[in-house]
Amino acid sequence: MKTFKIGEAYSRAWAKLAERFWYLSGLAAAMFIIMALTTGEGALYTALSYIIFGGFIAMLLRNYDGKTVVFDDLFSIDNRWISFTFTSLIKGMCILVGLLLFIVPGVYLAIRWMFAELLVIDKGMRPMEALKASSEMTKGNMWKLLWFFILTILTILAGAALLFVGIFPAMVIMTFAMISVYRQLDRN
Repeated sequence: MKTFKIGEAYSRAWAKLAERFWYLSGLAAAMFIIMALTTGEGALYTALSYIIFGGFIAMLLRNYDGKTVVFDDLFSIDNRWISFTFTSLIKGMCILVGLLLFIVPGVYLAIRWMFAELLVIDKGMRPMEALKASSEMTKGNMWKLLWFFILTILTILAGAALLFVGIFPAMVIMTFAMISVYRQLDRN
């Protein structure tokens, strides 16, 4: 069975954020502002939001792996944004239906598919392939991943409680912790 360490994930996340605290926090703020400006009705706005969010995840993944990132990398998701968008939409709709069906199925799907978008960006997988691979990666770790999922939510809430400004470093920490768990499960 594949396993991971939550403490290691958060320690690594803090260390990675500390390396470039202001830059990465500013990047998260810029991503948030750009996404807020591109939010609206229509396919173009939706596509733009997914390109920005996918680029943000790609940047943090590159940074986590020790590669240098610059602001322009936010827009470097290339053609993976299509698979990223469809993966996110399929995943989101299924989780929503699961939440409407007594909450537990939605939480179950959210945990089993938590790495789908990372798999699209990191390995160039297609939507169904990424959902299946994420489900395989998380097999046997449901309770531990549920605890990790709760901690990520608490991280964001703690960041928001710090006069909203703390939400940007919290977003980076949460994403780095997710990448750390992903890397731990991927190498096993």
